[in-house]
Amino acid sequence: MITIKLMRNKKGDIVEYMVSGHANTDEYGKDIVCAAISILAQTMILGIHRILESEPDWSAENGHLKCSLPGTLDHEQRNQVNAILETMALGFENLRVQYPESIRIETKEVR
Repeated sequence: MITIKLMRNKKGDIVEYMVSGHANTDEYGKDIVCAAISILAQTMILGIHRILESEPDWSAENGHLKCSLPGTLDHEQRNQVNAILETMALGFENLRVQYPESIRIETKEVR
């Protein structure tokens, strides 16, 4: 199962996300559920990089991806980043509805 963790601040903004595990809906390299989740999560890192013009703190290895946003975003940057991260969250949720046995989404409020 793929577990997606969305960490949100008190305002509800995504400040970090983590993706781990495998969907196991097909053999390695042919699993469209894993591919879809991976593409969403990795494309957001590229989008954040372009919008912030800096590198978000991220790591990816062996079925685990983690991305944390800097705490120094100005209002305009936060609004832009929110748009792409909420789009990612919608994509994750849409996939979870289609493949509920393969994807779990957890949301946690952080300080």
